Amino acid sequence: MKKFQFRLQTLLDIRISKEHAIKAELAMLIAKQNEEIVMQEEYRKKIKEYYNKLSKKMRDGTFSYNEALMCERFAYNDQKAIDLSKKRVEQMQPEIDRVRQKLMQASKERKVVERLKEKKYEE
Repeated sequence: MKKFQFRLQTLLDIRISKEHAIKAELAMLIAKQNEEIVMQEEYRKKIKEYYNKLSKKMRDGTFSYNEALMCERFAYNDQKAIDLSKKRVEQMQPEIDRVRQKLMQASKERKVVERLKEKKYEE
């Protein structure tokens, strides 16, 4: 029996590599977005720690006005960093959606050629 040779194999290979490249691009974008989200959570934890330390000092009676003011400044600056990070995450979302659509299209194109290959193999 003759060995099966698909004439459009190079096209299939190109479409597979294109799909892999788009997957890598999407993974990179999602990783950046996740880094921003993790950073936001770290800032939230820091703010909580500031206020916990301040409330402990208030209960112990060892806090000063300067410490409270400093705590407020730190919390304010961290909150600004969280807000900036949220904006960056929101700005990334349209790009991520665009790359997802591109990936879906590349996947459809690859599947069309794979189905054609299956049909030719069955003949």
